[in-house]
Amino acid sequence: MITLPHIPFIVTIVLYFVSSVWSIGYIINPTLFNKKLAKWLMMMGFFVHSGFLIFLGLESGNIPITNVYESFISLLWCVLFVYINLDYLYKLPSLDTFLIPIVTALSIWALTFDGGNLLITVSLQSFWLIAHIIPIFIGYAAFTISFSLSIMYLTQQRQLKHKLFGPLFSKLPSLEGIDNLMWKTISFGFPLLTLGLVFGTFWIRTQNVLGEMWYLDYKVILGLATWLIYAALLHMRLIASFHGTKIACLTIAGFCLVLFTFIGTFFMGSKHAFQKVSEQSHTEILNVQ
Repeated sequence: MITLPHIPFIVTIVLYFVSSVWSIGYIINPTLFNKKLAKWLMMMGFFVHSGFLIFLGLESGNIPITNVYESFISLLWCVLFVYINLDYLYKLPSLDTFLIPIVTALSIWALTFDGGNLLITVSLQSFWLIAHIIPIFIGYAAFTISFSLSIMYLTQQRQLKHKLFGPLFSKLPSLEGIDNLMWKTISFGFPLLTLGLVFGTFWIRTQNVLGEMWYLDYKVILGLATWLIYAALLHMRLIASFHGTKIACLTIAGFCLVLFTFIGTFFMGSKHAFQKVSEQSHTEILNVQ
């Protein structure tokens, strides 16, 4: 059920959706669909998104990760934040055509988690928690962008293979250019993921969040598996000099694991500092902390 607090995020989703339509339309018919308008719509969505997160933070008095819904939309904000900065630095042509539809779809999915009773029950003022969350989220954001670049790479490769030199072909970078951008985003995200996992280990051990058997938590296990996949990707690139299709396919697999680690583990029974409690009990817990 859509309520008043949903409206800012609904507006954000609509702006992302229209931006997606316009960026895809630009590929098909540049005279009818303006690329600058697509960018402006995305930026407007990002600003509304930012304002909504500020509102959530002020309302709870904490960083907006008090439940799975807030964590999800915070992660999506990080994806757009990293993309905007990378686009400014590297002028990523047509990446928004691949990335914004993904962000839009994930934003719609995030809405389904609102109203759930899976709420965080640990202190949000903990240094170790903040030091764990921020690098992890930015690292995941970089991997989301590398996933979009992988889809772009495979699309351009298919066009070259089948000699499909249509409007999309001319608007995408070269395979070498996309491959280099994949490498840069993975190289940026991996140290942040590593840092986040290290700080997360300190957080779990110092506050005894997951008990003595913390290493058996599904999110911990899959977080390590995600780290190993991206470590293997970097190893293949640096040592084995792998490029192109193999890297793109592994990057897609890595992102699927990222998404499952972030959301899917809750369906497997992983708590990871979240508990099924009522909103009233949740407020009382946070006030005590």
